[in-house]
Amino acid sequence: MQFLTPLLATLVILAGSACATNFTGDVLNGVPVISYLDLADIPAKTVSRYYLRVGELNGGTALHIPVFVARGTSESLESGKKLSLSAAIHGDELNGVRVVQRIFEQLQGQVATLNGTVIGIPTVNPMGIYLNQRNYFTASASGFFTNVNRVFPGTPPSEGGKGAELLAFNIWNNVWGNKSQVDVGIDLHTPSSRGETSLWCYADFRLPYVERLAKLLQPDTIKIDVGEPGSIETTFVDNKIPSITVEMGLAKVWNASLIDRVYDFVNRVLNDLYIIPSNATSVYQPDLTKTYIATTFHDTYSTYGGFVERLVFPDDPVTKGQPIANIRNAFGDILETLTAPEDGKLFQSPRDPSIEPGGSAGEIAYNSTDPACDDGCIF
Repeated sequence: MQFLTPLLATLVILAGSACATNFTGDVLNGVPVISYLDLADIPAKTVSRYYLRVGELNGGTALHIPVFVARGTSESLESGKKLSLSAAIHGDELNGVRVVQRIFEQLQGQVATLNGTVIGIPTVNPMGIYLNQRNYFTASASGFFTNVNRVFPGTPPSEGGKGAELLAFNIWNNVWGNKSQVDVGIDLHTPSSRGETSLWCYADFRLPYVERLAKLLQPDTIKIDVGEPGSIETTFVDNKIPSITVEMGLAKVWNASLIDRVYDFVNRVLNDLYIIPSNATSVYQPDLTKTYIATTFHDTYSTYGGFVERLVFPDDPVTKGQPIANIRNAFGDILETLTAPEDGKLFQSPRDPSIEPGGSAGEIAYNSTDPACDDGCIF
């Protein structure tokens, strides 16, 4: 028979019932530790910081993630909207961390007049950040890696949830309140290590406000997409909470211009939701003159291992049959030339020239004529 530790037993009980913020009594780096967040008892007109205890590692070491809460006026918890910002669910995708930090630096000076609440989790996956890669490491069964963005809303330990599943379970239930503490969600990513793109997002246009949210980003590309099961975005959308996944340039590189663009986007959303004061006299109209809206992503896969010679670059327009990359062997001979499958634009290409068989030498974004792709396709 397995027994839960007293803390984990408490987490499971708290997740299943509405209750006050639970302080564990611990203080980490001068910040109070909680196991459950209830917005109703967070101080009004204040930006608060907490560490959420999300479980334990093998050997009993506690695992924590940082949480910001900017709660506006007392009445705004009922009258205003609640926005969630999350970043670094993949440990190598770090641009969004700085966006969340900057937003809460700003909100510190605005919180006294804030009409609503903003929750921020700048580093969802500390294990991935520590290991300098995208996934969460779980020690059981000799160790394995899990993509945390495929296991939401998570699984409690009483049902076999480990590592990543427990992390997701505690965030979903104990920060987002099993959807009651969030009205709109924005999850910030970059492509994984090796891939290069500009600014783009996944958006499921079938849910009201998602299209508006995506267009407020004013990205280089909007990918109409039904989302991945188990992702933060799709879990929110499945629960009727508008959400998008924002992708910001290269992994493991803080790109100042993209951070600026997404920071400005979050401010447009804060204005659009009437959370921050605004002097605007009309509804903001997004500038989409440089935005390509696509239903379909199509990878071109290498038959061979070798080295990629890129012939076109992210955001370059391409025509069907146009060469986009050569695959060269160690002697420099061209083993194959990969071509665009359709007219569109090169959306993503490998920054790392080494490639193995089946690796992507470039991904094309376009609009398929197949009605089955109206809500999005990935090939």
